[in-house]
Amino acid sequence: MAEPYSIFKRSNGIYYAQFPSCNGKSFQKSTGCRSRADANKKVLEWYSDGSLLPERINADKTKEHSEKKISIPKRTFFQNLRSIDFDEYDQKKIIDILKQRNIVLSCVIPNSKSAIDATEFYSNFWDYDKSPYVKELLSKGKSIHRSHTSTYMSRIRIYWLPKIKGRTIGEITRDDIENLFTDEKISKLANKTINGIISSVTIPLKWAYHKGYTENNCYDGIQLLSPKSKKRAILSVEDAKRLFEVDWENDAAKLANNIAMHTGMRAGEIAGLRKGDIGEDTIIVDHSWSRYDGLKSCKNGEARKIPIPISHELCLQLQNQAELNPYNEGDDGFIFFGLKPNSPTDFGNWNKYLRRALEAINYPNPEDICFHSWRHFFCSRMMDYVQDKRIIQAISGHKTEQMLNHYAEHLEQNKTLQVVREAIKQVFASENYSNQ
Repeated sequence: MAEPYSIFKRSNGIYYAQFPSCNGKSFQKSTGCRSRADANKKVLEWYSDGSLLPERINADKTKEHSEKKISIPKRTFFQNLRSIDFDEYDQKKIIDILKQRNIVLSCVIPNSKSAIDATEFYSNFWDYDKSPYVKELLSKGKSIHRSHTSTYMSRIRIYWLPKIKGRTIGEITRDDIENLFTDEKISKLANKTINGIISSVTIPLKWAYHKGYTENNCYDGIQLLSPKSKKRAILSVEDAKRLFEVDWENDAAKLANNIAMHTGMRAGEIAGLRKGDIGEDTIIVDHSWSRYDGLKSCKNGEARKIPIPISHELCLQLQNQAELNPYNEGDDGFIFFGLKPNSPTDFGNWNKYLRRALEAINYPNPEDICFHSWRHFFCSRMMDYVQDKRIIQAISGHKTEQMLNHYAEHLEQNKTLQVVREAIKQVFASENYSNQ
């Protein structure tokens, strides 16, 4: 019976063994021997040892080195990997086997969907004008605002893109995401912010997985942090009264803060108020202003009315402020107008003037109070007098629980306005908050 190998001598005097391969090719291995008999004996030893071949043979016996052994079938397999042509199915089959055996976590075939550069993928995904995800949502009648995609894009650029530079979308694994929780820069942030960062990473991956851009399901089972956040500080009724008794550096900012206190409106909703939204004793809230999206629908997508006591003349003050608008835009003119037509002022300044007024009354920690604190102030004070939380939610625009959403949608508008009108009268009955 012929041996499954052949032996030959090279010009350097060393005998080599040549082993056949299943694809018709062969590979050679040095025996390190200078006689045919010794070479043949060496090859037989390789077979008797379980077909193990040393990785390298040095003919100089005086040189010491470590020898890593590998079996002849394995070496044949490796040789075949280098030479056999694999079609797309073959490539996928090999990758699937390696994954099943937990030898690899991810593997990307060149020129496949998974080979898309991860940085490019994420940058396009959160670009409102380029994103296929945004286009898909809008085509299905769903809402997504530029402010949302801009926030997520910012988080991606700061916390994620530096970690995936030079990698493809198919290379990203669950471990990459889990590592974000322990990242020194991220772990110091508030839980809500960390969860937002995780979402900015996993939402694109979820979309990519279902669209066939990656075979790695990196989002299922990721446990977000408890959304607990620092309790927001709010002013007492007495401090609020003192705050509006002092002069402010900016009268428009004072009025905006006063409206927020009496209505619980969001900053964007107040910035979006136009002359036609103000009645004799009612404010209509059906849009909000965003620096990214411009005038848009309210956060919960529904318009609402908020009653204002005539005794406080806030509606009159709003109308007077609207008359100062220099752009002759009629009922569409913004009450808190900006430096350009068809846009309101930068409402970020309302925080600045609020805190300066807090300093003027010697409030101990002005930085603990922000414009959004008025929303908490309003809801908290209303709950002192209104037992039905549905009514408060209908006025404030809060809709966080499905059943409460359903109830709020079916409240009689007149009843809601009357109950809140009476509550506002009781809360602000004997106090003059507007410093008229």
